[in-house]
Amino acid sequence: MDNIEKIRKIIPLWYAQRKWAEELLIQSFQLEKVEDILHEEHRGRKPIPGTNWMYSTNGIGVDIYRTANVGGIDFNFDKVEPDEWRLRLFFEKQYNEGNLPFAEYRKLYENEDLLQCFITEALK
Repeated sequence: MDNIEKIRKIIPLWYAQRKWAEELLIQSFQLEKVEDILHEEHRGRKPIPGTNWMYSTNGIGVDIYRTANVGGIDFNFDKVEPDEWRLRLFFEKQYNEGNLPFAEYRKLYENEDLLQCFITEALK
């Protein structure tokens, strides 16, 4: 499998992880809609009750993670498609979590320029 195929394989995971994160927030905080996590009382960096996950609000989005740069997803509510920056973050989070085969994705993880090149191509 070539590098562009490797990146294309994680795009469906981005959509699935975003859906999971939205549902986690709605259920954990009894939100009417997921965007309500941006209300003042929820803003900041906080644990998600009953889980080992954290969240951090950022502008018009939210970052869900286990520890810094491990697991989860960072997304904005005004973008339904992954952009280059968010897909790169997602790749790193999933790699660090062990959700991507290390041997298969190591060269991309270790070479940021190569990773960026193939993310750009995959999202065209």
